Amino acid sequence: MRFFPEREQRPVDSRDPQRSRAPRWSRPPDDELPHALPETAVLGTTENLALLLSGVRAYSDGALFLVEWRLRRLDEDDAAWASLVRRVGGPRLPGEQELGSLRLGLELADGERLLADGDSWWLPGELTEPDQHVLGMANWSGGGSDDTQVFSGDLWLWPLPPEGPLTLAWEWPAFGLAEGTRELSGDRIRAAADYARPIWD
Repeated sequence: MRFFPEREQRPVDSRDPQRSRAPRWSRPPDDELPHALPETAVLGTTENLALLLSGVRAYSDGALFLVEWRLRRLDEDDAAWASLVRRVGGPRLPGEQELGSLRLGLELADGERLLADGDSWWLPGELTEPDQHVLGMANWSGGGSDDTQVFSGDLWLWPLPPEGPLTLAWEWPAFGLAEGTRELSGDRIRAAADYARPIWD
């Protein structure tokens, strides 16, 4: 006797006709290979926490900023370490963000400021195209061991930034990271976007 039952044959046209792709501005396109820029930096450190920029990826109509935060264990017991990992872990659902938690933002060359913080971590999936730039968390992951934890969050900016300086800003008051900024180049990102290409024809 077989362990697994026979699978039912599904009709070819069983796909939900209402199914649609996520709006382009809500996340990077899955069918495009971006062009990577070698933008890396240690944004800030404390005794046991580091905030890093590990790269920038340019798509044809947006940019992804790869941000990492790494936590190392010092003399915490198991309970304190588990609590610390939960606090550092990453963005929470809307309404669950703690005061003093990680804040990220961008200032474009034209002075427009975009914030990814708390309830605005995740971009909404409305079908109406925004009439201004949007910034939000596109992907998040994390893991590690009993001694270190590494988390990453990818900030999606749509559309591409204008030419000129692009300022990345951050702060994490709960862990002693004061507000800081780093200047990037909108020109370089726009130039790199020309090299993004579709994966499938």
